[in-house]
Amino acid sequence: MNNIKIYTCHHKPSEFLDSTLIQPIHVGKVNSLSEIGCSGDDTGDNISFKNPFYCELTAHYWVWKNAKPADYVGFMHYRRHFNFSENQNASEDNWGVVNHERVDSVYHKKFGLNDKSITQCLADVDIILPKKWDVSAAGSKNNYQHYKVSNYLHIEDYDTALEILEQLYPEYKSTADKFNSDSKGYYTNMFVMRKDIFDDYSTWLFSILNKLEDKIRFKNYNSQEKRVVGHISERLLNIYVNYQIELHGFKIKELQRTFVQQETSNAKLNPAFPINNVPIVICFDNNYAISGAALLNSIIKNANPKVNYDVVVLENGVSLTNKKRFFSLISGFDNVSLRFFDVNAFSEIKSVFTRAHFSAATYARLFIPKLFADFEKVIFIDSDTVVESDLAALMDVPMDNNLVAAVKDIVMEGFVLFGAMSQSSDGVMPAKEYLSTSLGMTDTDGYFQAGILVFNIVQMNRENTHACLMDAMKSKSYWFLDQDIMNKVFHGRVYYLPLEWNVYHGNGNTEDFFPNLPFATYMRFLEARSNPKMIHFAGENKPWNTRHVDFFDNYHKNIVNTPWALEAYERLISSAAILPAGQKKAAVPVLLQTKLKNTLMPMLNRLAPKGTSRRNIMTKYFYKIRRVIIG
Repeated sequence: MNNIKIYTCHHKPSEFLDSTLIQPIHVGKVNSLSEIGCSGDDTGDNISFKNPFYCELTAHYWVWKNAKPADYVGFMHYRRHFNFSENQNASEDNWGVVNHERVDSVYHKKFGLNDKSITQCLADVDIILPKKWDVSAAGSKNNYQHYKVSNYLHIEDYDTALEILEQLYPEYKSTADKFNSDSKGYYTNMFVMRKDIFDDYSTWLFSILNKLEDKIRFKNYNSQEKRVVGHISERLLNIYVNYQIELHGFKIKELQRTFVQQETSNAKLNPAFPINNVPIVICFDNNYAISGAALLNSIIKNANPKVNYDVVVLENGVSLTNKKRFFSLISGFDNVSLRFFDVNAFSEIKSVFTRAHFSAATYARLFIPKLFADFEKVIFIDSDTVVESDLAALMDVPMDNNLVAAVKDIVMEGFVLFGAMSQSSDGVMPAKEYLSTSLGMTDTDGYFQAGILVFNIVQMNRENTHACLMDAMKSKSYWFLDQDIMNKVFHGRVYYLPLEWNVYHGNGNTEDFFPNLPFATYMRFLEARSNPKMIHFAGENKPWNTRHVDFFDNYHKNIVNTPWALEAYERLISSAAILPAGQKKAAVPVLLQTKLKNTLMPMLNRLAPKGTSRRNIMTKYFYKIRRVIIG
């Protein structure tokens, strides 16, 4: 045999197998607008949009119509695979599958998921099918009854398919009757076929399904019930192969099926452009789509037309509507690519520590070295920002053997100076002590702010930095979550960018916190604000909730002509205070927590000035009481 191509069907980021004979394919890609690290079924002659109803058959159709010819063609699932090894006696569960914890080197070796084992398994074989499963294990009398009593299935749909089969291919009726009355069958729509058999089967199958679309309708079906075509095709596969085996005497080999219990992902993205590729990574959920839109628009407005911008959004539940809006922003810009990748693919973040408004998605930045391993450098920028300069300039930063480039955090400088108390799994302690002991920073002045970063991916690959980030993440909880983890791992390996690249909008503290910093720092702060390259709306007072924040106009000009413009105005109107008639100046809407802070802080500063032992003791006991109250 000259060529074997087996496709694994994936609808979300998951683990890809190592064999060169196995190719992942993104099913239903046209419906998701997300990347999962492999090509999709949405090019050429395709039915990608039918995936919610056809399941893995949208990949089947795409391969039939578009894929390069191969001697053998087959399909498996992202968590269900064939056992291609010689040992076909592995322990099975009640559903006839062999369970394994996760895809790893042991899994590949144990189940022969390599080129050699697959090739040997196909020698002198026409069709590979999963080992037959007996529906009596589920309490069913036969295959027909099993369909009839199964959850989310309606027997009238299957009856309609059988009627169409008899009309189009009457010679198959006796085989269909025999299968329906039998208790055993080939389930899960997995197979490997000789190419000529695959082509014949595809023609046969889709001719039946095309007629089926004319005959059935959904009667208030839910999403599971709407998968009807996929379920029916599972039965049709049995009828086709049983008939063909009897007619042609095809050589069949039955293999065990495996099931991967733990969902993981080893997906990697490739550069969108072959040259002058500037990768920019942003992370947000649906609530921050409006700020992400302002940022993307500002990136485009300041872009160099001679440079290619490869924008990747690490998204957490961004709606299809908002994704379409984002793609409309880049329409007409041939030098801008936009991709979405679901952060929930990173299984490690599902058990991480979170607090306040931070979600597990906050840790997505830690996975950049893994997801972008085939890049040289990657720029990360927070979604609550806008830029006033070309981000491509950051690609020319002389990284040498530094791991990241970032801006020093002058807020943390203030926390150290004023004796602010940290809270982590190491307890409550002054900021300086926390940086030196919990984060192991020999130079506490080196703490950086993670709102904008340049990752030196090449150097990180050499040192396996991703593993260090994962170890740090799993070891304990941190004060400032993933930002602290990066400061811990990258300490001493940071190229410091000018303050202009991460200018705080002040969050209402422009005139009280920052003037109390060392005079030189305060001067750099004021100088950076006069000519910012990036503006960071850090804190609770955001320009999409109130117009009374510094640099509001820098945000507003980037959202006013986007699909979010109406939403932006509605947000501002709903948050505006109602004033007495004749009063011209609008009241400044301030969050409740900010009102309480503004009221209590002057009294607290008089009673216990910042940096005093009395202040530190009060803060320490505040956190202890807070922990008891909210857990």
